[in-house]
Amino acid sequence: MSRISDEDVQRVRDATDIVTFISETVPLRQKGRLFWGLCPFHGEKTPSFKVDPATQLWHCFGCGLGGDVFGFLMRAQNLDFPDAVRLLADRARIEIVEEGGGVPRGRRERLIAACGAAAEFFAKQLASSKESGAETARRYLANRGLSSQVAKRWGLGYAPAGPSALAKWLAAHEVVRDEAIEANLAMPAEGGALRDRFRDRIMFPIPDLQGRVIAFGGRVVGDGQPKYLNSSDTPIFHKSANLYAIDRAKTQIVATGTAVVVEGYTDVIALHEAGVGNAVATLGTALTAEHVKLLGRFAKRVVYLFDGDEAGMRAADRAAEFIDSTATPEAGSSRLDLLVAMLPLGQDPADLVTASGADAVRQVIDSAQPLLRFVIDRRLAAHDLASPEGRSRALASAAGVLASVRGSLLAQDYANYVAERLSTDYATVQAASRAARAEFGGRADAAVTEEPPAVSASRAVGARSGTEKELLRELVAAPSLRSRVQDLLAFEGALTDPVTRRLVEAVAGAGNATGKALYEMLATTDRDATEAISTFLVEPLDPSEAEERFSATSSRLKELALSAGIARLQTEMRSATAMKESKDCDELFLRIAAMQAQLAGLRASVESR
Repeated sequence: MSRISDEDVQRVRDATDIVTFISETVPLRQKGRLFWGLCPFHGEKTPSFKVDPATQLWHCFGCGLGGDVFGFLMRAQNLDFPDAVRLLADRARIEIVEEGGGVPRGRRERLIAACGAAAEFFAKQLASSKESGAETARRYLANRGLSSQVAKRWGLGYAPAGPSALAKWLAAHEVVRDEAIEANLAMPAEGGALRDRFRDRIMFPIPDLQGRVIAFGGRVVGDGQPKYLNSSDTPIFHKSANLYAIDRAKTQIVATGTAVVVEGYTDVIALHEAGVGNAVATLGTALTAEHVKLLGRFAKRVVYLFDGDEAGMRAADRAAEFIDSTATPEAGSSRLDLLVAMLPLGQDPADLVTASGADAVRQVIDSAQPLLRFVIDRRLAAHDLASPEGRSRALASAAGVLASVRGSLLAQDYANYVAERLSTDYATVQAASRAARAEFGGRADAAVTEEPPAVSASRAVGARSGTEKELLRELVAAPSLRSRVQDLLAFEGALTDPVTRRLVEAVAGAGNATGKALYEMLATTDRDATEAISTFLVEPLDPSEAEERFSATSSRLKELALSAGIARLQTEMRSATAMKESKDCDELFLRIAAMQAQLAGLRASVESR
């Protein structure tokens, strides 16, 4: 992967005044030292969006978003960080150098230009070629309900059957041999000539997030093989990280909060043309962790829209590998709900929208069920639940699914569901889940490892989250506190939110840096997490007040950690009692007693201050 140096990032940042830049899209009015406006990222009538010219940061106190000028541009135009830096560098006329193993920027732009030239060639062939293959391609598209106007809107094309028609076009348009090969548009042939990668195929250009063509999918005209041929991975295209129509769908995905994933190019086009504009498709691969991460930038819900046949069922089963703690309530703002919707048997999305209209598709999407529920039901349905042996096998099968979200409120809800389906008790299902190996978890780095009881956890989440943020606010304001936070970091369970913990650790190691210098120091290592402290920098706490609050905040976090730990152990003790495991009960009792004594001592210490 190429990398933009920290020095170049800083040069671009220094050259861009955040107030001027944001004012181009958001009307701002100065009040005191800050500039106020209506937040562009959520609907509001009273301004809660503030820009601080001193720190060059922004924060919305309505929706909680914030950051620097790069973060604003990334959210406003759905860009990743490198593209935001590149765009602002172009704006400031700053030449940046990308380091480390990637394609030099000039080379990258040349490959994108080569794909653009190829797209133009294919479109011309579909629109006006007299070849029999082009005529067949036009008839096929028309039969699929894709008129010439639709083909033009989507840039559809036709690759001639001849061996080197595209290669000759590219050469005439100043695309050199190595670039045509590297972009996977042509391949070397005998005698040093080039032959086209795609021949006698209907061509679907694949754009990147900014709408630039970076690859192609080709459907054979007639009976050739393979039926679909996609560009291989190139320096500008990776199947596992790109989605068809994400450039068109991202705005509607943000607006609806939902992304709809289908399997075919024509399905996506048919849905968009009918008004279902939040649909995307994978590119000849199963859904990957990179796809889910990309969709998570825009969506809160991802609905997999599968055919109702057995192949569709298997595809839905494969999607289950992405079940992990990011689908649970504990994930907070990073939660991404994964759902499955099954189409009527024998119909794909294009068939359904053509036969019954967009409302019928929306009804199917609205009927989507959680992927976790779908997978559990499939596991249970595979066994004879009327027999003890069948129920036992079903429990073992479902336990691996529950283990993938172990420790969450969702796991507990579904444990109750499985217990009801299998005519057993909650403790039995919980024990099976604890003993099982998690079968899924495509993003397992976010997995929950502890298992808090439902009632205690739901009460603690709000209180602890607010107290953890207060701790971070105090550390940001008062560098004198940073050496004192190590004791809290070592206290088990005191900081439960992984993002907050990372920031606390980073701020604790930031020396005496404050304000803009602190933000820029942290942003070099953890940009996404660092945006969370923009609120503490735009409206900072007085350092003396932070120092006064710190002891109470630290004690409160320890108290919450001990209370949650005691509640968790009490739940385990009840389960052990139900299972008649006396040795475990004795050990748990001693641990609970020790923690209760520790909690009493902590409270006494606080009261004596």
